[in-house]
Amino acid sequence: MLTFLDIINHYFGYLNINGRVKNRLFSVICLIGDFYLLYKSVTYFKAQAVGRGVINLLVFLVLFYFAVMNLYFYYRGKNAIIDISPYVEKALGGDPNAPHPLNGVTAKTQVISQIQPATGLFEEQNLLPAQLTMDAEQTQRLGSLINELIESGYLSLNYAGLSDNDIYEQAQQLQRPIYAIGNQVALPFYEMKQEADRWVLYGGINAIAKQPLAQITTVGLTPIQDLAQDYQLAVAHTWITGGPNKMAGRSGVVEGNDPYQLVVQIAYQERTK
Repeated sequence: MLTFLDIINHYFGYLNINGRVKNRLFSVICLIGDFYLLYKSVTYFKAQAVGRGVINLLVFLVLFYFAVMNLYFYYRGKNAIIDISPYVEKALGGDPNAPHPLNGVTAKTQVISQIQPATGLFEEQNLLPAQLTMDAEQTQRLGSLINELIESGYLSLNYAGLSDNDIYEQAQQLQRPIYAIGNQVALPFYEMKQEADRWVLYGGINAIAKQPLAQITTVGLTPIQDLAQDYQLAVAHTWITGGPNKMAGRSGVVEGNDPYQLVVQIAYQERTK
């Protein structure tokens, strides 16, 4: 049984799954695996091995309790009133400065601000999200650009100076990871160019160092080729998101690392006849 769970854990490592979703899946799998101990306990009782049966039954009950508490925590986003696992973790040497999940502290949301490039003012109702595709070369360019932005100091990986306690509280409140660079950081320079029948997003640390980073395929739910026939299009916003992050664990922060991605909004205006 342990080998089976280890195999599942091994293959999950190849998948890029949000940490919270992965914890939910593991909680269900571990709960199912726990019933193997119940099966062994019943087997021992049938074989008149009462001592072993009692030991297996006690272990099953203890693990079943913690498995149910795990399910409650990861599906409800909070600890159950009868959950003693945070106390157990601290008793076993957990971080004494980590905020307790049952203390009801409300995080004070802090906004990590960055200088926004001057791309003009657009009305919100005239903005649509864009879908991007990136080949291997463009993905590599984005990674190199982000490293350059980090080295230049434009991107900072210090969680805006927040302590782990503050990050934990924010992650609990927002129910999502807190990224080291902030939620979204504007790309210093970006523009869209039409190349034959393709619309390519260019970006860089400045206009001189711009490079093709992605291809824009759809705007909203419409292929960009169709939309461009009747509307003028321009890139209104391009943000960087992802990277190192921390999320709320049982009684402290858990570190993660998501791929860096670009989030793009396109402004549109009907062409004059």
